[in-house]
Amino acid sequence: MRTPLERQSTWPVLTAIGLTLVLSLLAVAAPLRLPEGQSFPAPFFPLIALFIWSVRHPRFVPPWLIFITGILQDLLTGGPLGMWAIAYLLAFAIARLRSTEPSSREFVLLVARFSVMTAIATLIAWIAGSLSIGQPADPASLVTEGVITLIVFPAFCWLFARRRERTTFS
Repeated sequence: MRTPLERQSTWPVLTAIGLTLVLSLLAVAAPLRLPEGQSFPAPFFPLIALFIWSVRHPRFVPPWLIFITGILQDLLTGGPLGMWAIAYLLAFAIARLRSTEPSSREFVLLVARFSVMTAIATLIAWIAGSLSIGQPADPASLVTEGVITLIVFPAFCWLFARRRERTTFS
């Protein structure tokens, strides 16, 4: 028999969030290398992790965690400091303007909402990157990473929904 929700420890959730974010940051920082010496663009794994956890446990994904994740991504990837922090914060702020959060069972709504958030984060990152170098940056790599993120997100979303179904008692 499960303990009531109020008495369940929050440490497993906090540990899972921390571990997921660390792994997602490492996955972004260590891109795959192609035979010709070029690297394969990595999806925005931290954005995926933050979004999934913000749907499942919104109180455990405060703005400061989103900001720190973005700063760590900037430091690990060598991008302009604050670019992803600003992009993630503004994308989440805009996405959280809705009064209701989609549940894990609303697969299409989750994918649609994440698609809008990814587009916002990509646009803001491009603007921040362009401002940091003083001229318009080439958007090709950011757009490619954004598209790859949108391609892989439904798999993570489906796994999240399946996990949620197994752990929820009706």
